[in-house]
Amino acid sequence: MRSTLNTDNTQSLEACPDCDLLMAAIQVKEGCTSHCPRCGHTLEHPTRLSIRNNFFCVFAGLILYFPAMLLPILQFTMVGNTEALSILVCVQTLFSTGNWGIGLIIFFSLMLVPLVQMILLIFVTTRFYYQVKSRYLAFCFKWYGYLNAWGMLDIFMLSIIVASIKLRDDAELDLGFGLYAFISLLFINTLQTQLLNKKLIWNLIEKHGE
Repeated sequence: MRSTLNTDNTQSLEACPDCDLLMAAIQVKEGCTSHCPRCGHTLEHPTRLSIRNNFFCVFAGLILYFPAMLLPILQFTMVGNTEALSILVCVQTLFSTGNWGIGLIIFFSLMLVPLVQMILLIFVTTRFYYQVKSRYLAFCFKWYGYLNAWGMLDIFMLSIIVASIKLRDDAELDLGFGLYAFISLLFINTLQTQLLNKKLIWNLIEKHGE
């Protein structure tokens, strides 16, 4: 005997991302807010202002991306020799020394993924804010979500801290402007992730996408 699943009922349910409470899905009007009745987590807050805030965060991150990758992060002096290191120089050094595997991983996850994510999100948010239809909205936002698992800005920041602690007794370390840009990029990336309303974007994709 085959059992059937009532798709009409399952499609009208949604789970709270914090406490996993199943509840009936409702359509929240723009400017209103829905909360989980168990833990109080904000489920949805549809507003065009959130789309604008996401755009400004991503645009600021895109501006900071290039100095964060190109300018020196650390400058260390050891035995009279001074060397300034940027993320791009680190990747080039790995390639030139034959460490192609590590170099490709760092280039992909630290340089390419954040840049592609920002470009995809700028494309999506600008289409929504100016109400321009596009058949590529779902494709772009889906790939933005796929690339989330490959970003490692926070891990690289941790490696900088560990390297600074280990080298402080053997070398003279000076912080470069690239480090300040990188910290700002990491902060803006975290803020943008918190501001991103995925449910609102998917609803807008369903409404405005072709």
